[in-house]
Amino acid sequence: MPLLESIRLALATIRVQKLKSFFTLLGVTIGVMFLIAVVSIVEGMSKYVEEDFMGRVLGANTFTLRRMPWFGNHVTYEEWRSWQRRPRIYPRDANLVRAVIPGGNRWAIESQEILWANTPYARPRQVDAHAVDGDYFTIKKYDLTSGRVFSPQEMELGSTVIVIGDEVAKFFFPNLNPLGDIVCP
Repeated sequence: MPLLESIRLALATIRVQKLKSFFTLLGVTIGVMFLIAVVSIVEGMSKYVEEDFMGRVLGANTFTLRRMPWFGNHVTYEEWRSWQRRPRIYPRDANLVRAVIPGGNRWAIESQEILWANTPYARPRQVDAHAVDGDYFTIKKYDLTSGRVFSPQEMELGSTVIVIGDEVAKFFFPNLNPLGDIVCP
């Protein structure tokens, strides 16, 4: 059968069976749209996990020097005690590591502790406090909505300045601007 005759026969069949042709076309269209939507969602989630989520949790292309493992929910008492016997890591130790890192790379020092915080506007509450130095905010991809990060001079002098997250700001300073105010430990 020649190609032109096949096309004519197909168009005649579509014209005769309009409802069947409509539903077939509708099914194919919905299937293609669904496939495109699923692929787009998977690609978007993959990009989010790689660039945003993991960048904030670990930092992209980073390594961490720690005394204790990050993860270890089900460890024996002996394992925990062996971790406790490991030597502490001090800023001078981190400076030795920083000295051998190739130039142009970012670095940060972070110390973490859970503290009680207090303001005149809210009841005391435990907060997760991080003492940071270096390019911490850049590495973690933290963008401040207001205020600024620490200056090198403030870090050098040990000035009492803090950067607080949105959740802490909403709790301790309800309907207030926290810039310039005080959070007491």
